[in-house]
Amino acid sequence: MIEDQVREDIAFIRHAVEEGRSYATARSPEMLIWGIALAIGYFGTYAFVRGWSPIRPGWLWAVCLGLPWVYTLRHRLPAFAQRCEKRPTAHALSMLWLGCAVFLTTLGVAAMWTGDDRQGWLCAVVAGVFGIAFFASASLANLGWLRWVAALWWLGELALFALRHRPEALPLAAVLMLLLFAGPGLLLTTRRGNA
Repeated sequence: MIEDQVREDIAFIRHAVEEGRSYATARSPEMLIWGIALAIGYFGTYAFVRGWSPIRPGWLWAVCLGLPWVYTLRHRLPAFAQRCEKRPTAHALSMLWLGCAVFLTTLGVAAMWTGDDRQGWLCAVVAGVFGIAFFASASLANLGWLRWVAALWWLGELALFALRHRPEALPLAAVLMLLLFAGPGLLLTTRRGNA
């Protein structure tokens, strides 16, 4: 009787781990799209600050945040409740990333609205939150290499904080988005194609 319970518990754990890995792989195109869009926002803001572009950052960020949100919500809302009810690990991962996205979007909009984004701390906060999200996702999806991505985000957070009063923080943030957000998204997407 105890052996049967142990086998059931092990099977449940294996299923949860596979479910998390499957969810992370299925949502990898979102990471790719968000990473590229955010990098464009940072590069575009840097170009405006340097006088290379006439496009005002507010309009640029409206597009760079709005389009990925449309993509994300279009793919999540119709079948979201039905799919995740039976998959607790996928639901946990989904809520983790959705919560981070809502937090960062509202904080970013508030900072831009009030002009506090010019103080330079927002890029470091974004990097720190992504470090948390990747660290938690590594455990939920049983993808240990994501812990290294989280650690790199936290190193990036320190670098961005050190550069917080300099425009060079913007291209650094863009590169971090490409390498540490779009990059894992691309890697997981190619793994999905090979599976």
